[in-house]
Amino acid sequence: MQGKHQKRRVRILVKAFPQPSVKHEETVCCAGVTEDGREFLRLYPIRYRRLPKGDQFDRYDLVEMTTTKASSDARPESYRVDEGSIRLVQQGGISEEAKVKLWRPFIAPSIGILIEENKTTERSLGIIRPQPESIRFIVKEAKDSNAEDQEVADLVFHEQASLLEDPLKPLEKPKYSFFYQFICADPTRCTCAKNPHTHQIHDWEVQATYFNYKRKYKTEEETLAKMQQAYQENIPTRNLHFIMGTMASHPRTFIVIGLLRSGVDPEELSRQQELF
Repeated sequence: MQGKHQKRRVRILVKAFPQPSVKHEETVCCAGVTEDGREFLRLYPIRYRRLPKGDQFDRYDLVEMTTTKASSDARPESYRVDEGSIRLVQQGGISEEAKVKLWRPFIAPSIGILIEENKTTERSLGIIRPQPESIRFIVKEAKDSNAEDQEVADLVFHEQASLLEDPLKPLEKPKYSFFYQFICADPTRCTCAKNPHTHQIHDWEVQATYFNYKRKYKTEEETLAKMQQAYQENIPTRNLHFIMGTMASHPRTFIVIGLLRSGVDPEELSRQQELF
């Protein structure tokens, strides 16, 4: 049974990388916060490359769309999108402080806390902060990714592609998989204090950066060195946070679906607001 249609305006925080396939349509699963700041939503399936150029959106763009809560997905944050209703309302246009205020309410102290809340409230989306000194950016050739990593990547794709027709020409298959190893900022109720998390990054941005660097630099060695510089040395210094989400087929398992960073520290912003 389908829920009622609802028109929403959402600030997009992440687009997951569309998995290429010769048999299935490519789709993008997005996550964002409603314009009023009250809801953190998972939005799918979106055939991003089929959208008119004027309605294709990036991180922090404000997008209007009609959504429906479908009973086939028990995760409370998950909504299906009427693809024909998608309209780009505003490109960016908000300050760094406003960006952080948008997603700060959805930060959890650790993945362990998210797992606890998932069991009690079915929460399936959240944001966590890693300890900066614990972060390690890892590159693996896609064929060297272990079976579990590949299974997750395949499931991410198939869940997004299950309702679609008229396949597009597949995107170039990624040669590498990218991971972050880390300890949560507050590991007291998490297993990562003894065993750091290692999660594949499913944010479209990371693969797009690799392909851009590949075109820009002459050798594979230089391309991967630039990836290390960006994601190991530079980005972690900018208050890096991870958007964590579950899959419908694995509703208790969180994966990294997006990266957030800012020159504004969410904790410092909270302290300043408390003073006033």
